[in-house]
Amino acid sequence: MLAAKDNRAINTKVTTGDGTNAPEKDLSTVASTKVKMPLKIAAFTMTVITLSWFFEGWREVQREPGLVPIAYLFFGTTLTLGLLAVQGYWIYLEEKMSGKLIRKIKIYDKIEAKLQAASVNSKNSNSTEPGDRKHRD
Repeated sequence: MLAAKDNRAINTKVTTGDGTNAPEKDLSTVASTKVKMPLKIAAFTMTVITLSWFFEGWREVQREPGLVPIAYLFFGTTLTLGLLAVQGYWIYLEEKMSGKLIRKIKIYDKIEAKLQAASVNSKNSNSTEPGDRKHRD
């Protein structure tokens, strides 16, 4: 027998986090940035290592506070949070490109805009027009 099809509606409205709906955006303007799997694996591995630094620092601070345990705790915490933020940004971009974005995150949008502006600037400065070629003597 055939199972009944589930007719649940999917929420396609993107929210800004403050209860208002985000303006509709043409997804063709979103730059296609695909993060390669080896980079994802490397980031995940580094996150696990920095998380272990956090726990090692915490354990050492509990045993005997000192400069090295506090450094392990500080850098473990900072790097773990930073790497998790980068991985969250990658997930945000993938969902945005696929059209499955549920909530807009303003800081990620600002980062994306700055990266796209930097990318456009670097492409413009590296490109040479046929009339702009410099001759070597």
